[in-house]
Amino acid sequence: MKENKPIRIGWGTCDITPDRPVMLSGQLYSRVSRYVHDPISATALVLDNGDTHAIMISCDMVGIMEGLAVRIRSALDGFEGIKGDHVSISATHTHNSSRFIGNARRSNLNKFLGEDICEPLEVPDDLLDGEEATEFFLSRLIPMVKDAWRNRAPGGIASAQDYAAIGFNRRPVYDMGEGREESRMYGSCADSNFLRFEGGSDHAIDMVYTFDMERNLTGVLVDVPSPSQVFELHYFISADYWKYARDSIRSRVGSNVHILSLCGAAGDQNPLDLVRLSKTNVEALREWNAQAGEVFRNFDMAEEAMDIGERIAEAVARGLRKARNRIQTRPDLRHKSFSMALPLRLVTEEDYRQSHATIETFKARFSPENRMNSSDQVSMFNDMGVVQRWELQQETTTYSFQGNLTRVGNAVIITNPFELFVEYGQRIRARCKAPQVINVQLTNGVGGYVPTWAAIKGGSYSSKPASTNIDADGADQLVETYIHMIDEMF
Repeated sequence: MKENKPIRIGWGTCDITPDRPVMLSGQLYSRVSRYVHDPISATALVLDNGDTHAIMISCDMVGIMEGLAVRIRSALDGFEGIKGDHVSISATHTHNSSRFIGNARRSNLNKFLGEDICEPLEVPDDLLDGEEATEFFLSRLIPMVKDAWRNRAPGGIASAQDYAAIGFNRRPVYDMGEGREESRMYGSCADSNFLRFEGGSDHAIDMVYTFDMERNLTGVLVDVPSPSQVFELHYFISADYWKYARDSIRSRVGSNVHILSLCGAAGDQNPLDLVRLSKTNVEALREWNAQAGEVFRNFDMAEEAMDIGERIAEAVARGLRKARNRIQTRPDLRHKSFSMALPLRLVTEEDYRQSHATIETFKARFSPENRMNSSDQVSMFNDMGVVQRWELQQETTTYSFQGNLTRVGNAVIITNPFELFVEYGQRIRARCKAPQVINVQLTNGVGGYVPTWAAIKGGSYSSKPASTNIDADGADQLVETYIHMIDEMF
């Protein structure tokens, strides 16, 4: 049997906090940052054995638009041997950061509703936006990744899995009478017709630890199946619970340790327990579900984020105790870049005509003297999504994306651009041959939610065409394809 080659490991971290106001992303209403609550950062991990390599980048952002990912990979491609298609750029899914690219949502509002009747977007004169924002981001990120590549050195690696209650299902189901049920993302569990949650939760925390040749810990990849959305509804910049998790991890395992923060399959999860919060947030949850403006909820966000960070750190510390006993300096390192084409979720011509008529009727209520407000615009989100989908499916009936699989030892790291509902991540983990699967979503693009049939039937945001590109049939195909590709590596 051919002996594996020694692994070389490189790390880098940089600050990507804007020094000017930016458009914040992650909500259906427009937000301009007012201040920095805590800094946001990007981190890169390089794994290389001379035959192949993988570069994983994590950013405190809501998502990585495909166009931005292409620019990053193009800028790195060919640099001292880097292959651009071996680079994965992932987001932690904080809703208090910038996309560092143009405001596509505002462009869609203007296109479908009319710039002259949409709510005026008041922005400061020094707003960091568009190409200037992109250049700011790239000027921080690209040198950091190149330094991580140049700094790679012999070391060891080990993986572990542990558990922490971070993600909770965020889609309560309600009895609507006469045998009908309905799901509501961020619905109140205190309502008298609350029945249950639509899906399960996933509390597995996956980790990959790196060490120098003296067995000193140099960094850790931490994959948590929950978006970082504690502070999400407000007007400041924040890394959300990852700020507290990083602080807590470093206090336990070393102040100079690099941390690659990743989001696992968590399309129907959030980091807050709605059962508990519903007791004192019934009205706030209704506003939260509407997604039309800032919502002030009745709990201490910093305390919640700190508790979450401590739970993650405890899992990391437990995993480290196990990982230290199985460090490999010559792990099996393999990489596969691939393109996957899945059937696009389609809408009917009747759906299109109905949504188009709804938008036109709605627009007639407004004028340049009587403009829409934020709630008005958000109310058209689903109808605009149907019209957009109809227009898209005249050109293509597939949704394609680029992904990466990296085997390192007994673990495999897989990437996708979606927000996969928990069921799909668990299916892949349970049925493939790999002892450990690290599912990294929100990578190299923004593919939308991937709901289950139960979610599509239940309705609400995250299950409708406006917020999805593939349906549950496409998700089944995605799962089977991943299992097949993983099994080929094992």
